[in-house]
Amino acid sequence: MSAVAFGTATAVQHFAAHRESGRADRRAVLRLVRDPRWLAAVGGDTVGLVLQVVALATGPVLLVQPLLVLALPVALPVARLLGGPAPTWRDYTACLGIVGSLAVFFVLVGNPGRASPLPAADAAWASVAAAAAGAALLLGVRTVSSTVRAAVYGAVAGAWFGLVGVLLDAVTTTWQLTSLAGLTHPDGWVPLACLLLLGAGAVFLTQVSFQVGTLTASFSANEATGPVVAVALGAAMLHERLPLTPGHVTAYLLCVAVVAGGAVQLARGLSTA
Repeated sequence: MSAVAFGTATAVQHFAAHRESGRADRRAVLRLVRDPRWLAAVGGDTVGLVLQVVALATGPVLLVQPLLVLALPVALPVARLLGGPAPTWRDYTACLGIVGSLAVFFVLVGNPGRASPLPAADAAWASVAAAAAGAALLLGVRTVSSTVRAAVYGAVAGAWFGLVGVLLDAVTTTWQLTSLAGLTHPDGWVPLACLLLLGAGAVFLTQVSFQVGTLTASFSANEATGPVVAVALGAAMLHERLPLTPGHVTAYLLCVAVVAGGAVQLARGLSTA
């Protein structure tokens, strides 16, 4: 259900943001707050976030975060309602590929186990590193084509969203183990503060990426990057079990390739809305 809310919201946000400006204009992003459709989409994101919190409170990030890529198939019919073309057989094939790849990934991973508590220092260093690396990438693509910039903006926002998912899982784990009192400890409030800051940056950067270029570049990069980062960091930082035999790694890469290809195909249809 979280993916349904995010997919619907994203299609509407792109329609509003890309119509507002064809370039990275921060003032245009701020003007979006006067667009009722954009505000409704933000409400959809809020619903999606609440559902994501519930999901992470009951399941591991290695299984919950990849499911959010289903926002792409959900966004397709929404874009159709906004004036986009009818889905083609390539779009339906892409949907099947995404769903099939997720199923294969879940079978390969099995049960990742429960997440370990995340120390405050690890949350802080990971967030600072992610922010610094993202800022460097954004500065490095200032003079390239709008398509490349949109893809990089979307990828950076997706990576930040992936880390936000890991931090959110850490916060829910702390809350489950220690109740609200645990959030007053650095191991509780530091990950919470980091996810709020990174999350706000990721939301803003996503809106800018929608303005810069088509959804084909921005949304597909965002959706392909987020789950990969969440899975990698969920295994590394939260110590959830991720089988890493050569066969498993090869299969993971194939799943990512299919999802990325499907994301590009579906985003092409969305970008014409």
